[in-house]
Amino acid sequence: MYKYILAVFIISFCLDAQSQKRSFDYPLSVKPLLNANFGEMRPNHFHMGLDLNTGARENLPIFAPAEGYLSRIKIESGGFGRALYFNHGNGTTTVYAHMNSFLPAVEQFLEQKQYEQETWKIDLQIPAGKFTVKKGQLIGYSGNTGASEGPHVHFEVRDTKTENCLNPLRNGLAMEDNAAPEVLKLAVYDFDKSMYEQNPVIIPVIKKGLGFVTVKKIEVPFEKVVVGIIAIDRMGRNSNPNGIYKAILKKDKLPIAGFELDNISYDFTRNQNGHIDYPLRFKGGPYIQMLHRPKFFQLNIYPASFNKPYIINSNNFQEYQIDVSDVHDNISNVSFEIRKSGSVEQKTFSGQAIVFNKKNVFVSSNIVFEFSADAFYDSFHMDVVSTPSTQSFQKSNLYQVQPFSIPVNSSFQVAIKSTVEKMDTSRMVIKKSVKGKDEIKKAIYGKNGFTASFKELGSFQLLEDLEPPGISMNISNGAQVKSGDQLVCNVSDNFKSIRSFEARVDGKWLMFKPRGNLYSYRMDEHFPVGEHFLTVIVFDEAGNRTNLKIQVKRN
Repeated sequence: MYKYILAVFIISFCLDAQSQKRSFDYPLSVKPLLNANFGEMRPNHFHMGLDLNTGARENLPIFAPAEGYLSRIKIESGGFGRALYFNHGNGTTTVYAHMNSFLPAVEQFLEQKQYEQETWKIDLQIPAGKFTVKKGQLIGYSGNTGASEGPHVHFEVRDTKTENCLNPLRNGLAMEDNAAPEVLKLAVYDFDKSMYEQNPVIIPVIKKGLGFVTVKKIEVPFEKVVVGIIAIDRMGRNSNPNGIYKAILKKDKLPIAGFELDNISYDFTRNQNGHIDYPLRFKGGPYIQMLHRPKFFQLNIYPASFNKPYIINSNNFQEYQIDVSDVHDNISNVSFEIRKSGSVEQKTFSGQAIVFNKKNVFVSSNIVFEFSADAFYDSFHMDVVSTPSTQSFQKSNLYQVQPFSIPVNSSFQVAIKSTVEKMDTSRMVIKKSVKGKDEIKKAIYGKNGFTASFKELGSFQLLEDLEPPGISMNISNGAQVKSGDQLVCNVSDNFKSIRSFEARVDGKWLMFKPRGNLYSYRMDEHFPVGEHFLTVIVFDEAGNRTNLKIQVKRN
């Protein structure tokens, strides 16, 4: 045991020493301020970097925080939008997302590759040394591209070898912070019950002296107690609330459970759904973060050296303390006393038992769900309610999973058998609906019916889609255009599921840039002078195709 603790100490010391050697300048020329910090709770993922405040403005210059070279360019309509990656000599890579524009030489290189590969969406690995930067050198301008909800710079620090995201404030980026986290509430759960088949006991806390205490002593009927916390952190008195960095549960001053958000892999960022009370958040409640490792979990945010799965509750009050800290070691603590009182209410649940860490197959009338062993963080009971179809294009009943507020960690397969004989099997889709949002997937026909993969529970239905997409343009056949004019295509679909868009002039690919349902191209050297045929081809998810061909003269 001594050797194990010594090894953990040495590894932690070496990692801390390595991070202390890193030094990054703040990449903006405005006062450092965060919209969001590392590890914050987001829908289906941890926030993997810092959101740097730009004062709600776009096109602020971004500067290299350290010497390095451009290693990657990524362009996508959602996600990061327009993003740059720079490798540095200290074992890290920094990322800048939602940018509007890059330096001219980088933009020219990017466009060349996009035309070579005939794709606007692209993920380019850049040879080392092609674009080098010095500390403080301009690399581009901030924006609001991709899945951004307002102008800002999403900044990440990654381990270059593993691509794990590291907490920037623990890895070379310095920011002033003198405010300790605020603890709002505690929550307790019965370990012997499924997290998804119980309601938490939520206890408010109040400020007392330098710390926090619960408004009353906690009395619950269960013996094995899982503790959760609702807390926020600020970087100053007037700054916006952010997520917390670390929370450690202690008894007699010794740590027994807790988490620390330092190093997170994108491969497992969806594990955030197991770290929180997902059903409560799904129904509009707050984020409750668990201090104990879930029954199935893949991230190493819970220190293995002292993390107990629960605390033992006895008939006498026992005192505990939670230390909640930020990366600058500003600490708040909350004290509480808890004891066992009363008897546990036993409930029975209808449906099939779905067991965590095990492959599960749920079979109901004409629908089958297949879940892999890593699909769920805890066990629960699942059922399906079937409602008859009402429209001719609906080729199955509507199947609603009960409950659908259960997080799924990995993709699962849905197979639906249709009781309708007449249909075009090549034009079938499965629609998943949850909380007013639809997702359409191409349905593959086989011996088990029509199958597709999803990552969320909800309502599922097999649909026949025979309607091709619609295309309209801001110019008509025979139009005359000149350099700098913008061509805009508006694409529509009955199920709002466009799979691909392609434009060509006399057979040569032309780069239209997507923004929602609109695709735009500004006249440049890729559209030759003279009369030419412009062809636009659009496919929807079902495979329906629409062609638009018009003659255009460029002056």
